Amino acid sequence: MTTASLTEFLAGEGPATALAIGDVTTYRTGAAVRRLPGDRMRTLDGLYDLFAAAWDFPGHFGHNKDAFDDCMGDLPTGLRTPTGARATALLTVVSDAGRLLADAPEGDFDWFATSPAHWRERLRRSGRRFGLVLLTSADDAAAVAGRWEGAGAPLMRLRQD
Repeated sequence: MTTASLTEFLAGEGPATALAIGDVTTYRTGAAVRRLPGDRMRTLDGLYDLFAAAWDFPGHFGHNKDAFDDCMGDLPTGLRTPTGARATALLTVVSDAGRLLADAPEGDFDWFATSPAHWRERLRRSGRRFGLVLLTSADDAAAVAGRWEGAGAPLMRLRQD
């Protein structure tokens, strides 16, 4: 697992998902940030509901994997950073990452774990950067990393700069 700062992660060509111990500071990244609790996304329904609310999915969002992928790959333009500047990146930060889709079938987790790379590529084509950050404790980091990598989703490790 390679290591980078959050700014390097958002700008890089590497994995679209990163793992961080504790929390991350998103100030000065140029990102519109959405923070979501993994313990409230233990199932696909919970994941759909929280992501749809956080990223303002359209009312016709179909609550299925294909519709979710379409919405994530076509997130709104004109979003702002916490300081009010025009966002040049889109960042989803998930706390309690070990609980994310914990009650979902393995195939659902595998789909979600491998999707951020596709969303990143679609958004990059429109000039926007994207990343998904998983927050966990030092005690749970190996298990979280193992689950994602076992699903075929490479991770980057974020260093706290």
